[in-house]
Amino acid sequence: MRNTTLRTLVLPASLLAIVLAATTHAGCSTGSDSSGSPGAAGSNTGAAGADNTTGAAGAADTTGAAGAGNTTGAAGASNPTGAAGSNLSGVGGTTGTAGASATGSGGAPATTGVCAGMGTRPLDISQGKVDDFEEAAILPGWSSFNDVQPMMNAFQIMQAAGGAIGTGHYGHYSGTGAKTPVMGGFGVGTIYNMAIDHTAAIFCVDVTAFDGVTFWAKAATAGSKVGVNFVVPKTNMTPDGDCMTGCYQHPQKQVSLTTDWAQYSVPFSAAMGGTGAKVEGRIQQLGFLSPDSNWDFSIDEIQLYKGTPPTTAVMGNSTM
Repeated sequence: MRNTTLRTLVLPASLLAIVLAATTHAGCSTGSDSSGSPGAAGSNTGAAGADNTTGAAGAADTTGAAGAGNTTGAAGASNPTGAAGSNLSGVGGTTGTAGASATGSGGAPATTGVCAGMGTRPLDISQGKVDDFEEAAILPGWSSFNDVQPMMNAFQIMQAAGGAIGTGHYGHYSGTGAKTPVMGGFGVGTIYNMAIDHTAAIFCVDVTAFDGVTFWAKAATAGSKVGVNFVVPKTNMTPDGDCMTGCYQHPQKQVSLTTDWAQYSVPFSAAMGGTGAKVEGRIQQLGFLSPDSNWDFSIDEIQLYKGTPPTTAVMGNSTM
């Protein structure tokens, strides 16, 4: 079920830096069991030796004792954090069973800051839906900004009838007279809050089950650009993120739209911020930014994907 209590967290004072960024893991440790030492030579008195069939378990991923003729090395103890450790062979033995991981969600790197521990909500492969605009109205997770005087942020994303691939609705965002970053303003964009929920003390979603985001889009003018912007804690200013200085250089990738509906896919690996920031397994918000003073674009069927992006309507459960 969608969480409809989320609040918009994009503040006008920060928008210039966000749009400027659009226009301008630590890995887990992997435990392993080293080879066991050979057992004593076999004898008629039953001493452990060359005919042992099973090596003893390694303690806390250290050394598994094994006879020279081992067929199987036993599992090492679980790693305390991160991904599962893999045991190496005992002397003369085959690979042992992997130790189980005690923590770590979906193989994502352990984190500190706002996303640490329960601050991250894990997503599994069935939870890739972002939005298909088929609800009764635009979801409260959406917010839009535009530097149009005298009333900033007057233009908001709206629900429109007739979806991209025969569905009922899509999101339409248009307006005129914005002061762009090139003109010294904070520009134009619409952002969906995928994670930040102060009430539940959640700030991130774990997207390591996915490879990127895919969506359908079109523009009123052929060749119009839209920047796909991933807000991540590393570049989001405190207290909602971990950034202290030089913030809002979010990972992003710009695409060119046509006047007809077409599908666009942005792998997380293809998005980069102005300071080299990347998507590292966790996302807070997803934005669609325009560099133009007059803008008119539509989006639909937004979802996270794994492998080959699906070309059908959004399926599965929501990321919210």
